[in-house]
Amino acid sequence: MTAQVKCITLSARDLAELLGISRSAAYALFHREDFPTLKIGRRLLVTHDALMQWLKEDAAKKSA
Repeated sequence: MTAQVKCITLSARDLAELLGISRSAAYALFHREDFPTLKIGRRLLVTHDALMQWLKEDAAKKSA
């Protein structure tokens, strides 16, 4: 199954749906120091491109 990107940024709900995790797990990611979180007002967001790059880097760290 292929997910289509509708927006440039993803909210916690979008991130949870895309990764197949809970919303609370998505918020935990947003609060990680190494996660590329954008804070706009009170909203926590991540760009799709930054998420994909972070996933690649995280996978590379774990396989090294």
